[in-house]
Amino acid sequence: MSGGYFDRNIYAIGEIAASIEHDIARALRPKPEKVHKDYWTIYEHDSPCSCRSFGGWGYMAFDKYEEAESFLLSRKGVVKAEERYIDRRRFEDDVVFQSTDSYMVETPNEEHIPVLYTIHHCIYNHYPDDADVLELTDETIETMKEAYRQIRIAEIYATRIDWMMSGDDGEDDLQERLNEDLEAFEKEFQTKDWACSYEDDED
Repeated sequence: MSGGYFDRNIYAIGEIAASIEHDIARALRPKPEKVHKDYWTIYEHDSPCSCRSFGGWGYMAFDKYEEAESFLLSRKGVVKAEERYIDRRRFEDDVVFQSTDSYMVETPNEEHIPVLYTIHHCIYNHYPDDADVLELTDETIETMKEAYRQIRIAEIYATRIDWMMSGDDGEDDLQERLNEDLEAFEKEFQTKDWACSYEDDED
């Protein structure tokens, strides 16, 4: 390896291409089976425009709606909501409980509204927490492949000019070696096994 006219900037071009190649491989490798989640949780509405998990302890999960309701009923200072607070237009779920001693902040016209509680049904599938999964559409993957191709071509051009400007190659060598490198890369690109790139990095 010679050159040096562009210092280490050419390495940065190669690192970008390598990162794109790695992410394409991540997106193409087989995905693990998703974990199914189906539970009920409690949201605490302490302002008109925001909510949080009850008590701020992270998500509490209950197998049944009745279990979440029973939990709220057992809490001191929590009662069933008054009719005027049961408003589906304001919250995603029915308001079912309210606080007797805590009030919302940032209410319009400093209105005195108690902290409200809703019970929300969560149903979704997700990959295991320790899974390294990247989901991309086919269109995005093809765009990233073309980006990788263009960046690698830029790297080849920069390398050949770097060698010429550093005095390692003459002007007569520039076009010949550039054509050789571009031809070799195009052959590599057309036969590239993108999925193997991730496995190579893991090794």
